[in-house]
Amino acid sequence: QDIRNTVGNIPMEWYEDFPHVGYDLQGRRIYKPIRNKDELDKFLEKMENPDYWRTVQDKMTGADIKLTDEQVALVQRLQKGQFGDARFDPYEPAVDFFSHEVMIHPVTNRPADKRSFIPSLIEKEKVSKLVHAIKMGWIKPRKPKEDTPTYYDLWAHEDPNSILGRHKMHVPAPKMRLPGHEESYNPPPEYLPSEEEKLAWEQQEPAERRLNFVPRRFACLRAVPAYGRFIHERFERCLDLYLCPRQRKMRVNVDPEDLIPKLPKPRDLQPFPTTQALVYRGHSSLVRCISISPSGQWLVSGSDDGSVRFWEVSTARCVRSLPVAGVVKSVAWNPNPAVCLVAVAV
Repeated sequence: QDIRNTVGNIPMEWYEDFPHVGYDLQGRRIYKPIRNKDELDKFLEKMENPDYWRTVQDKMTGADIKLTDEQVALVQRLQKGQFGDARFDPYEPAVDFFSHEVMIHPVTNRPADKRSFIPSLIEKEKVSKLVHAIKMGWIKPRKPKEDTPTYYDLWAHEDPNSILGRHKMHVPAPKMRLPGHEESYNPPPEYLPSEEEKLAWEQQEPAERRLNFVPRRFACLRAVPAYGRFIHERFERCLDLYLCPRQRKMRVNVDPEDLIPKLPKPRDLQPFPTTQALVYRGHSSLVRCISISPSGQWLVSGSDDGSVRFWEVSTARCVRSLPVAGVVKSVAWNPNPAVCLVAVAV
């Protein structure tokens, strides 16, 4: 190996703009050889030098190297797709290391390793970490590539369901009216105005005219002259687009029936009491307050008749009635189940 240049295995294109190609073992620069040969000198050298075909340039040192016979033979073998070593025989007889006959006993009777049937704890830990990262969203699995080609939608701003269509501040420019039969170079006879219509069109104001021109008939399209007001109308169109303000008016159509809330059907509100099961009879006046015991077995009620009655909830039976001095305003059962006590406000 030629070690005269110590730059190493780097692209030699990096030294194209420099006068040297590298450094030697002492650290001195290896300058490029001066080449002042033009195309004519190269042609003469090619014709006169018998070793021109085996001379190559060394990119590491910049010098011309004459290839030996062994090197030329190596290059020729590599170009033919052969092996670099001439002594290598690719057609050596094959050696059957293992017998083709099926043997009864194996070659080795060593028992299988324990690790061959025990799951690897390291792999289990790695898999559990990956599963946890995927669940937490740290690692996102690769999405399948979509082979469908994507195209640019030229009419996206005209679709109300698109992004530009949903953008309320985007007001598209008003479109121009499509040309009709009167703008043809050979319109039908019913579109050609008469002399009276031409005179009336000339007497009208420019803003009141239905058409900006008078329809005419030409023998061929080549005979149609240039439109004189084309630049003027284009300029007015640009003024309308850039200077005239436009505003989108949102019209709201509200159905009065939509403002009424939809009430559910009574059938959907079940279960609720549909039949009268128990009636607590005993008070002769208005019942102002009730309270239920902590156990849910007893019920106390206060009424304007000046009595406090104790009821059994499950049977509606009046267990006891206590007369008080006046109208009962409020009753409350002690929430502590250990102390059976009722407070009455009169």
